[in-house]
Amino acid sequence: MLDIIILTIHILVASFWIGGMLFMVLALSPYVRKLPEDLSVRSYQEVGKRYSFWGTVLGLPILFLTGLYNMHVMGVSFHDLFNFSNDYASTLHHKLHLFILTVILAVIHDFYIGPRSHINRKFRITARIIGVLNLVLGISIIFLAAKLRFGG
Repeated sequence: MLDIIILTIHILVASFWIGGMLFMVLALSPYVRKLPEDLSVRSYQEVGKRYSFWGTVLGLPILFLTGLYNMHVMGVSFHDLFNFSNDYASTLHHKLHLFILTVILAVIHDFYIGPRSHINRKFRITARIIGVLNLVLGISIIFLAAKLRFGG
């Protein structure tokens, strides 16, 4: 039963992470861009701070820990990840690398670029590019998770 609960938490947090990014790109951004610039900047900053806390500060560590637990449940060792002993371990290896890249980009975006995006156009564009790149990485991670479901 614990295995199912941990997997459920993993899927819920991953859904929140990807869903939050999709919400920002598809719903929030088109709306906020229509607002006056000062209100637009404040809106992005406020939503960004809240999402960073829930998505990056809490979400990503929970994904990592539950992912480690799920890896153990599936019988994959750290050694398997580096010798590509089977298709499952190989796919998981790629998923973990994308996750690490996602974490690095999220930290740069949420704690350096994003909070400075109101300063100038360069920061604003960089924040947007990193955000979209992280969304693409997140969707790629979901694809690999689905691939794992079918054996790797």
